[in-house]
Amino acid sequence: MNQESYQYTADQLKNLGFGEEIAKALHVKMDQNLTEFTLNHRREFGKDVMESVLYFSKGDDVAKDLTFFNRYDSTLKKEGMEDLTQTFFVGQKYNYTLQERYNMMDGRAVYREQPVMEKQLVDGKEKMVPTGDTYFAWRSLNFKEADQYGNFNPKTIFWDHEKELQKYPIKDIEEKYDRSRIMRPLEKGNIVQVTLVRDGQGIPANAVANPRMMRLEFHDAAGQTLTVGKKQSVNQSQKTVMTPQEVQRAAMAQGAGRSTVKAHSAEASFNATEQKQGAGQKRRPGARI
Repeated sequence: MNQESYQYTADQLKNLGFGEEIAKALHVKMDQNLTEFTLNHRREFGKDVMESVLYFSKGDDVAKDLTFFNRYDSTLKKEGMEDLTQTFFVGQKYNYTLQERYNMMDGRAVYREQPVMEKQLVDGKEKMVPTGDTYFAWRSLNFKEADQYGNFNPKTIFWDHEKELQKYPIKDIEEKYDRSRIMRPLEKGNIVQVTLVRDGQGIPANAVANPRMMRLEFHDAAGQTLTVGKKQSVNQSQKTVMTPQEVQRAAMAQGAGRSTVKAHSAEASFNATEQKQGAGQKRRPGARI
């Protein structure tokens, strides 16, 4: 076993939020010199649970004996709700932590640096590759759209959240340092405890960023929406007709239907080939976000 490769992968798992305990199971698998293997992981977020299957494989250069963490399938389990599963890929840079992935699967958005991608020919095939440039934006899952594998498509949103934050009567946000202590966890998609000031009195509240609506939302301890600042009430018409799980199943069924039609249509087969070239034929099922 390549000790340096093991230590790098163990540190990578720790930094991504999978903890230190998983390093023991990683060591056992790598010591077996397996070409491919998986590890199971479970983490609780309050009453919610994220169960993940992590996928590893060896590199093509046998002499270097390198093992790579490629992707993981996470299933969010919430009390009283149907399970929700999503595939996430792991790159060399700009990876989201497991906490951030949980926040996105729980319906929130995350603000962070992203690589600029462009189509390039790689080994004669057209693929999306990073250009070396980056940008900052909010990223979430679009629960109204899923691909044929049941993975939700990513949604990118540009929103000046720091400017928006200053519009609300939140205690201790006058100074930039104090404001950043609230802003940073909001950028990770976390629910943040704040104190609202109303008629000189402090009111405890939970704040969450909603980039899609370009605003912050506030709730009391019981989860009830608090109308703050802009006096905007919750619009019930924003509720989706289909649940995320129903969107997944419909997309997968539609993908299976398209496959049947393609077998009888030369034109559809040609279009499918172009689509594969655009996405990269060797890409594993899943949405890279």
